[in-house]
Amino acid sequence: MRYDLLDLRLFLHVVAARSITLGAERSHLALPSASARIKALEDSLGTPLLIRHARGVRPTPAGLTLERHARAILQRLEDMDQDLAGAEADSRTRVRLLANGAAVMEHLDAPLADFLQAQPRVDVDVEELPSPRIVLALREGRADLGIFVAAQGLEGLQVRPFRTDPLVLVTAPGRLRLEDGEAVDFAHLLEQPFVGLSRGNALQLHVEAQAAQWGRELAIRIRVPSAIQACALVARGLGVAILPAASLLRAGPGLALARHPLKDAWARRDLVVGCRDFAELAPAATALLEALVGEVARQG
Repeated sequence: MRYDLLDLRLFLHVVAARSITLGAERSHLALPSASARIKALEDSLGTPLLIRHARGVRPTPAGLTLERHARAILQRLEDMDQDLAGAEADSRTRVRLLANGAAVMEHLDAPLADFLQAQPRVDVDVEELPSPRIVLALREGRADLGIFVAAQGLEGLQVRPFRTDPLVLVTAPGRLRLEDGEAVDFAHLLEQPFVGLSRGNALQLHVEAQAAQWGRELAIRIRVPSAIQACALVARGLGVAILPAASLLRAGPGLALARHPLKDAWARRDLVVGCRDFAELAPAATALLEALVGEVARQG
């Protein structure tokens, strides 16, 4: 049987989105055309590939088999394209790395610089995305590697530790009558005015979701785009902030700030580096993976 690559890509988008409508959008196809292609694929195979229900679709056992092979086929084709392009461009190779904001801002400069110096024929594209979008992109094969916050829902991905990046409370000294470095419960902070990060910021949404668990909304006096701006305003007594500990190395020097660990389990954030299958990575991506996790070993 002959398979159309467009049909395979469409099917992978549909399975990843659990929706023919969303799969059609991601494939840049009209919904009737996408539905007809899926139906023709099922007819040619003589078996249903999707179970349709009120909230979308899910793959049948045959659909899961097709998904596995389709991903492998498309990944091999992409590897071939990269290898051939590299041969035409003096054997250069490009690795696609997705990373969340904390990793991009605080953790990648040194390991990427060391890697690129050691691998002069490898280039790296780094794109910043929220952790949930990184997980989805890796599942869909749109990147080689991703660095994101370990959480539930990582089925189908393999991960290795990258960093521990805990959240800490930042205040002006003496504001809470605590010693610098003294741990505090998040619940005790809900009456405080906050300096928050921008709306839609993944970290800020995470913190506000914890307040919602207590049936509360944070009293946010001002929102700013970066940890540097947040620290400057906190130092001037405008409120408290919850920020990644690593960001204070860059944002906090020279400012009068007190730092307090949070006792809550959700404040411990483990960053991981992951992909669909480490064994299927191209050599350049494998080399980057080892550079990233090797950095962890050196720090340990």
